[in-house]
Amino acid sequence: MSAKDVIEYVKQQEPKFKELNKANGNLVDFGRECLFARQQILGSEYTLKAAMNDPNSLQAAILNVASIGISLNPASSHAYLVPRAGKICLDISYRGLVYLATDAGAIKWAKSELVYANDEFEWRGPSTVPVHKADPFAEPADRGELRGGYVIAKLPDGETLVETMSAHEINKVRATSSAANGPWKTWFEEMAKKTLIKRAYKSWPQTPARRRLDTAVETLHESEGMAFTIEQQSRYMELLKSGEALDFYLHRLEVGDEAWSAMFNAFPKGEKTKTKDAARKLEQEGHEHYRIIDVDLQSMVDAEEAHGVREIIDELTPEQRKHFAEHFPDWDKAMRLYETTEAA
Repeated sequence: MSAKDVIEYVKQQEPKFKELNKANGNLVDFGRECLFARQQILGSEYTLKAAMNDPNSLQAAILNVASIGISLNPASSHAYLVPRAGKICLDISYRGLVYLATDAGAIKWAKSELVYANDEFEWRGPSTVPVHKADPFAEPADRGELRGGYVIAKLPDGETLVETMSAHEINKVRATSSAANGPWKTWFEEMAKKTLIKRAYKSWPQTPARRRLDTAVETLHESEGMAFTIEQQSRYMELLKSGEALDFYLHRLEVGDEAWSAMFNAFPKGEKTKTKDAARKLEQEGHEHYRIIDVDLQSMVDAEEAHGVREIIDELTPEQRKHFAEHFPDWDKAMRLYETTEAA
């Protein structure tokens, strides 16, 4: 595929693009987006090469422009076509995410800032703007090491909402991203601010038009190779610390092999060997506990031992019951037996 073929391929997306765009209320213009796409593809050897090697990823990125309703216009700095892992991805800046959130009516405005060791910072709670004094013109080294960041959002009702992330949390996101050696190296502040916005937006009000923002964040997770979410890792560490073996194993089944492996390998240096050993042991204990419950419950159901079924199910937490309700083959029969008995 030549450069000319790539541009022609972009033009061939017009029917589907217009269909998706119409569903969004015709927020972007195909002709203009074609021009912006052409400029971005031909403006970089790496972008052109990725588009030539994987035209399907280029198609997906172009159609995402329409489904999200965000422009590639370089003047707005909202979205770009970028090469990543040999594919073309639609990359949305933190400004683009804020634009989508305000357009959806979820917020009036939002501002993301990073805090460094030599800054003066005072946290005043989740509904009050923090005190942050710093020299914006100082050299990065003069401000010290990164401590974290925050997002201030003004909600439609006039209230203020403040979300924070520590440097440790930001760097964990970076470590699991396929862009770790790309944008995270060359545009660290921009990527960190985008990470903050992606955390904060979950707390912003739901609105009918919020779907575009949700789609944008999902697109970023896919393109940036996020193996797991902050919430999944927080739950992982919480269960590892508490020693709840069965819940730890159920969490493994819930998040899947890829996310589990990534979390297992994401421990900080100096803690890896010891913490990995603890995680491996807890998972094995949880697997054994799970196996025992599964075997014993099946045995009681087959024997129609209603009291035995109740005894096993009563020991499960609501979340554990939910899992077995979805995965235990004879759960309906088990519950029929359960309901024939009275609680002890």
